Amino acid sequence: MHLIQSLVGFVGRALLSLIFIASGIHKILDWQGTIQYFTQGLTDWLAITLGNPALQSWIEFGLNHAQLVLLIAILLEVIGGLLVFLGMWVRFGALLLILFIVPVSFAMHHFWELQEPDRQMQMINFMKNVSILGGLFIVLAFGKGSKTEKKVEKEK
Repeated sequence: MHLIQSLVGFVGRALLSLIFIASGIHKILDWQGTIQYFTQGLTDWLAITLGNPALQSWIEFGLNHAQLVLLIAILLEVIGGLLVFLGMWVRFGALLLILFIVPVSFAMHHFWELQEPDRQMQMINFMKNVSILGGLFIVLAFGKGSKTEKKVEKEK
């Protein structure tokens, strides 16, 4: 039974982390396209946040340091994804992915500010990220799961 649970746990972690690993690699391979997408997303936010100097200063920081912000995002995405996938420091990997997915969801999938047809697609992307976030919180809470199983077995 333990072998089956370990295998299922691995498959779950692999499926959860593959989107981050693949996306991070894609961002690296299409660096210019990624910069363009990122700056366009932040430029859209500049128009939305007119009259809010605090938000605008954060957005301007992101625009002025786009390469650094993207490098940090890619590191969070790829390292976090690999840690979860490989089962090494799984909780830390999940935390890195949470630190990546929360700001990305709000910055790049702001459906509440859009009109159809973009609104529907961005709402789906936002909700997909919320669902993935739920899986990451489970991984953050339970890690690989094997330690919890051993504790339960010892208590019996």
